[in-house]
Amino acid sequence: MEYLVTREGDLFQVSNRWGDIAPEDGPLGLFFRDTRYLSRFELRVDGQRPGLLGGTAAENYVQRVFLQAGVSRQIFSRAGLGLERQRVIRAGVLYERITVTNLEFAPVSVRLDLRFEADFADLFQVRGVPPADRGVPEEPRREGGSVTLGYRGRDGVLRQTRVLFLTPPDALTVSQASWDLSLPPRGTAALDVAVLPAENGAFPACRGFDQALEALRQEYADWTESCTAIDTDNPLLNRILARSVSDLRLLAADQGQGLFPVAGIPWYAVPFGRDSIITAIQALPLNPEFARGTLRTLAALQGRQVDPFRAEEPGKILHEMRHGEMANLGEVPYGRYYGSVDATALFLVLLCDYHAWTGDLDLVRELLPSVREALNWLDRYGDVDGDGFLEFRADPGRGLQVQSWKDSPDSLCHPDGKPAASPVAVSEVQGYVFDAKRRLAPVLQALGEADLARRLARDAADLKARFNSAFWMPERQYYAIALDGEKRQVATVSSDIGHCLWSGIVDEARAASVAARLVAPDMFSGWGIRTLSAAEPTYSPMSYHNGSVWPHDNSLCVLGLKRYGFDREANQVITGLVDAASHFAHYRLPELFCGYSRDVGVPVDYPVACSPQAWAAAAPVALMQAILGLDPDAGAGLLRLRPTLPPWLGRVTVRGLRVGGARVNLEVTPEGVRADVSGERPVRVVSASR
Repeated sequence: MEYLVTREGDLFQVSNRWGDIAPEDGPLGLFFRDTRYLSRFELRVDGQRPGLLGGTAAENYVQRVFLQAGVSRQIFSRAGLGLERQRVIRAGVLYERITVTNLEFAPVSVRLDLRFEADFADLFQVRGVPPADRGVPEEPRREGGSVTLGYRGRDGVLRQTRVLFLTPPDALTVSQASWDLSLPPRGTAALDVAVLPAENGAFPACRGFDQALEALRQEYADWTESCTAIDTDNPLLNRILARSVSDLRLLAADQGQGLFPVAGIPWYAVPFGRDSIITAIQALPLNPEFARGTLRTLAALQGRQVDPFRAEEPGKILHEMRHGEMANLGEVPYGRYYGSVDATALFLVLLCDYHAWTGDLDLVRELLPSVREALNWLDRYGDVDGDGFLEFRADPGRGLQVQSWKDSPDSLCHPDGKPAASPVAVSEVQGYVFDAKRRLAPVLQALGEADLARRLARDAADLKARFNSAFWMPERQYYAIALDGEKRQVATVSSDIGHCLWSGIVDEARAASVAARLVAPDMFSGWGIRTLSAAEPTYSPMSYHNGSVWPHDNSLCVLGLKRYGFDREANQVITGLVDAASHFAHYRLPELFCGYSRDVGVPVDYPVACSPQAWAAAAPVALMQAILGLDPDAGAGLLRLRPTLPPWLGRVTVRGLRVGGARVNLEVTPEGVRADVSGERPVRVVSASR
């Protein structure tokens, strides 16, 4: 089912295409701090659900749904009643405006009912994880033009939902408001409702629909203005990029350390180490503030102690953080959970990328204690058995059994289907560590950390040599996805090795074999690179990680292909993803889609994919970086380009690209590059072809 989504701050809602929230329709609701504060919010006209005309999402800050009611079954009958539902979220309040228009020649009398309920279910309960017990529902209270529903959790938190009827209803119970409308021909009525969630009685202020809408419109305009402007001569690509910019704003959060992206809706609208980091890396050409905020936020949440229940260790970077009842009670470990083998290395990669784009040594200096702690974790805690590779052990508690990005339990299996035994060293994770240490060395050298810089450079070179020895499969001319606890290769062919190209850990002599396999028919579906080869016994096109197509995964593979000079293969994958986006609602690439071949005719939806998902939203920006071959070195005052436009693209114009203290404007065509640079510290733009 296609869902409609609106989010701002800690509050988001997921409804069906009618704008209704109905528990029988799936994981719908109004969610606040990992709890569902509305489980029903349904509009009925004279007791019936109105007919659906359509919904739009041109602007993420407002949800619009168009409905009809009272329509004759005759082909040429008039439209009866037209209804529009508009919904926005602002400053912790959901506002809805229902506009009813009489399109008949005669006056019409009609009754509108709005049904509402709140089950205060924990998000993990909504996902199918039953809680040990439930708290106590509060008696609903009707006070004037509002109804307050409540639930006192076993964690001691009083959670309440206040439904405030800004347009007074003609009848009101604790579960339904009703309006009796009499409309003349062409007459219109507008009904305004606000929903205010609260913990322990701290209700937000209600400002009204119009004020909320105008504030959001301005904030989204300001966000777009703050981002690099990218325009092309391909209308489809322009729509995809515009959706990316808007979706990244939709998913932006701030916990006091600056903007960072939450992972996705509905399941992961929380700080999420790996996803937030990769999204920030992908989005750096668009807006470096995401990277700055992500680095500071995750540094503030960095592990400080050894806590097996949370998989926390000193220096380790957070995996995810939850605030619901089950997390507060320790029924799940995700209140602040560190079960991620790759987030710590990726944190350091993001810092290096941020420095390359901005030249901001002040932030590196500020975060130097976190950098030291992260490096210490890599060497002391991350290498479980002392063999020089970064590994994870399956969480013995209620956490994750697999702790790399493909974190489903069956994602790291030998070809016979047997899961890899712990501790597991995953291929792309070694690449992240290599990249982090190699690129940190000169940055730390600039800060006077000469001894540490030399050690990191040696470590990186040694890791690359050992990786290429231990992970290479000569008979398959490809790298294993992992080494298991007995140091046996997990000999499946996967997309993970595209990440290894991205990090640069692959030997140059073997890169051509990797590139060829990534775009071979068993790996490349026509829409994108599959997570697992279709020739593997464990492949399924409907699997979460064993054959599906993930846009973010593809974007890193594309950057890796471009890095090693395989521009044709990179553009082949880019073309597939752009074509795929044209088939999804609002040109929004989802978290993932099924791995069926393009011969099917359309990309096949994965039924519970998050949409929007942050690293899918940022993927088109990374694809543009690959097309243009952007390679910044702000510290040296340099921006290198190596553009290769796909055949369907004749022009790319970039305005306001930030490199250090400069703003760069580019126009790229098959004939060449035109550059204009302004700012206090101009950079030199160098364009080259391979």
